[in-house]
Amino acid sequence: MRTPLLRALALGLAAGARGTLGPCAPLWARARDEGRVGGRCLAALTVAGEMLGDKTPAVPARTEGPGLLFRAFSGAWGGTLLARRTGASVPLTAGICALTAPVGAALGVGWRSWWGERRPDWQGALMEDAVALSLARYAVRRS
Repeated sequence: MRTPLLRALALGLAAGARGTLGPCAPLWARARDEGRVGGRCLAALTVAGEMLGDKTPAVPARTEGPGLLFRAFSGAWGGTLLARRTGASVPLTAGICALTAPVGAALGVGWRSWWGERRPDWQGALMEDAVALSLARYAVRRS
């Protein structure tokens, strides 16, 4: 597979796990490339806020209704930003990210369910966050 496709798949999966990663990862990368510390901090704080808030029981399921639509939209938005940054096809990259985000959401829920039966759920949540951040980092890495 070519790198733009892998980047789109990675960002879509990351957006499925943590919705804010869709747009925030490419925005963080652009701020990094432009030397804007404030932009990097804002993107990082947005993602950190979701990671903390997502651990509360009041948050609705990410694989149903609005949560799933938000993640698909987040993937499409992030894919658009990623394509513009890398010179890839915007419709193709945004489409791949949007279609991959629900897969990432389902994989995350499945992982957390499996892990929660064996060990403390918070450990599985932290590992899921680490994987999502790693996927997003891969998607926006410098060539």
